Amino acid sequence: MQGLQKLGGTPVMWWVGFATVSWTGEGGEPTWYETFPGEAKRGFCPTCGSRVAAIDSDIPEIGINVTALDDTSGPDLVPIHASFRDNAVHWLPPVPEAEHNTAG
Repeated sequence: MQGLQKLGGTPVMWWVGFATVSWTGEGGEPTWYETFPGEAKRGFCPTCGSRVAAIDSDIPEIGINVTALDDTSGPDLVPIHASFRDNAVHWLPPVPEAEHNTAG
């Protein structure tokens, strides 16, 4: 199993990028941990520990784990990038319209 699959415990992690975020849930602002000092940090729900967000120094947006959103029915939540496509599980078909991205 590859790195992100181990990290997420699933064959797929679905993230959406936002320029800014307002934390409105019961737990409020995530608890942040630097996973790669100076390069990346991950945000976890302070109540249950679920991974909810990511900030990477080379990406201008904050990444939110889609499963952490209250409403995922928006028509704008469609895949546009697919990372690590070469490591995808063989039984999960790729999203054909998604641009291949080698970054995590």
